[in-house]
Amino acid sequence: MIGFDRPIRPRWIYDSLLLAEPGQKLTELNLPFEEIARELTGKEGKRKVRTVLFRCFLRDPANQIRVREKLWLKELSEQYDLAFMTPIYLFYLIGSTETLITIAEHIFRLYEWGSEINLTFLKLKMVEGAGDRDVVARSAGSFINTLHFFEVITESNKKLMLNKPLTINEEQAAIMLQLWARELRHTPQIDLNQLPSAIFGWFSWPDLRAVARKYNGELWDYQHRMGGEYLVVYS
Repeated sequence: MIGFDRPIRPRWIYDSLLLAEPGQKLTELNLPFEEIARELTGKEGKRKVRTVLFRCFLRDPANQIRVREKLWLKELSEQYDLAFMTPIYLFYLIGSTETLITIAEHIFRLYEWGSEINLTFLKLKMVEGAGDRDVVARSAGSFINTLHFFEVITESNKKLMLNKPLTINEEQAAIMLQLWARELRHTPQIDLNQLPSAIFGWFSWPDLRAVARKYNGELWDYQHRMGGEYLVVYS
């Protein structure tokens, strides 16, 4: 299981995607990233953040020294501003990272929106859990800090609070459903009744049936079948 060594800010993702070119060597982005992540000090810290961000958003799984040839998130980032893209980045980050899905499952099992998160207790419960690995516990702090940067978690009187889910509109929801099918699950068909809360629970969604109907025939085929409501997403 791959760890999540450092927290990531939404703006770092946005600026990196705007800078990267499909097929480009990732090493060509190392120095420019130093300017993107201006808040960071220390060579090792910058390297670890860069490694996490590039792995999640840029690196081609088939050729790990280059940027992916198909980079839809870059096209979206060129089309929309950072505020619009921020929840989409969080959705993609969690959905593409097994360690973060595991931590998210623990968070939603232990806490409710508006409650205080005890990071020490969270780590303890993850280590106690059957099959969990130490890497998950070590990644928990970085994930909590990332959620703070995305304003899902707030800090008040030195307490970490699970603030509230990010509100998204119908257009953002449609993009996230396409990403779920195309890039995270790698299958055109998804069931609106089987969306995992560890990934989808961080957001306040519009009526997904209304979204499905709105974009039916444009982005996907919306099908009602026994036991499920399916989208067959166009490639």
